[in-house]
Amino acid sequence: MAEQERVSDVWADPSVTWPRLDILTAALFALVCVPLHASVGLAAELAIVVLALALAVRRRSWRLMSALAVAAGAIQLVAGQTAYFADLAYAPLFFTIGRHADRRVRLAGLVVAALASVTGALNVVFNPDRAVQAGTGLTLAVSILATTALAAVICMGGWAAGFIRWQNQQAIQARIDAQLDAVERRRLAELYDLEQERRRIATDMHDVVAHSWAVVAAQADGARYSLAQNPQRVEQSLDIIAATARTAIGDLRALVARLRDPAATTAHAGEGTAYGLPSAGTLRQADLVAQMRASGMSLDMTELGEPASSALLTLTAHRLLAESLTNALKHGDLSETVVVQQDWRDGYRLRVINTVGERSDLGTGHGLLGMAERAAVAGGRATSRRDGDHWIVDVDIPRDPS
Repeated sequence: MAEQERVSDVWADPSVTWPRLDILTAALFALVCVPLHASVGLAAELAIVVLALALAVRRRSWRLMSALAVAAGAIQLVAGQTAYFADLAYAPLFFTIGRHADRRVRLAGLVVAALASVTGALNVVFNPDRAVQAGTGLTLAVSILATTALAAVICMGGWAAGFIRWQNQQAIQARIDAQLDAVERRRLAELYDLEQERRRIATDMHDVVAHSWAVVAAQADGARYSLAQNPQRVEQSLDIIAATARTAIGDLRALVARLRDPAATTAHAGEGTAYGLPSAGTLRQADLVAQMRASGMSLDMTELGEPASSALLTLTAHRLLAESLTNALKHGDLSETVVVQQDWRDGYRLRVINTVGERSDLGTGHGLLGMAERAAVAGGRATSRRDGDHWIVDVDIPRDPS
């Protein structure tokens, strides 16, 4: 049973099956054609055997096949013995050349096919049979034309059929390649979208955690200092801490939902929500400013124009302002006023200026990188730099992405 399966597998292999079928076909060709041309002569029978060998090796070596085919034709031409029925074998031989992958081989095969057609006519001229010899010049001309046409049909027709087969294979391969390219492009696009989503989630996670814990830390410090002298201030700080923690929990839940099911991410323009963060619509800039002022920050706010109707732009503006003020709260000198300038008249522009100390690592955090990426998503740019004792954040989104 195992031996039968092994033999079946061998015959199922195209690299083994086709040569064996060619050998079988060549053997049948020789067995049929040799007796049919026994009366023609020994040279014709020898040419048939050579043609059979050419058929047997045509899928193995086109060079050997071509050499054997030329040899068979030469034998017939020199001996003056034409195996007319057996010469039909030239059709599959030229078919093999016509479908060859190398353009030079195909062109050479076309030239040889044309020469073979002419050679058939020359064979009639130099080796006419008895009927032609006994006929008139018209009979000779008709015989030449008929032989040339038949040779052209066999040789050039076989080559043309092979060439058409090659073209069809190329067209099929081109379609397959195009489909594979489309699949690969879709795969790369999906990977790119996943990477972009991962970056957005990482940015949102940083914004949520950094902002929330900066506010919580500032309020906790203030509450500790006011514990004995100002209990009312402590109660206010605890209220802010609780509200900030609840907001952060809601944001983190939304982020976890995005991680589990990215398709669940929605955008509610009425709430100013995007990227699946519902708190982004409810935490208006007024709430943000109130949080910062309650944390001990002195703000000088200037706003020009009306906020945009685009949910993406309003969320981007809120996040960029929140990150800028969070950095000022964490690293800045809160004894100095933080200057905020917003301009909605042509897209969105933001400038935040706060006083900093002697620290030199203010421009190396993930928050600044996230600000640049978030602004780029909205079609703009965000830059941060140190200018003496001041840290300056500039945001420029020149067009409304909606």
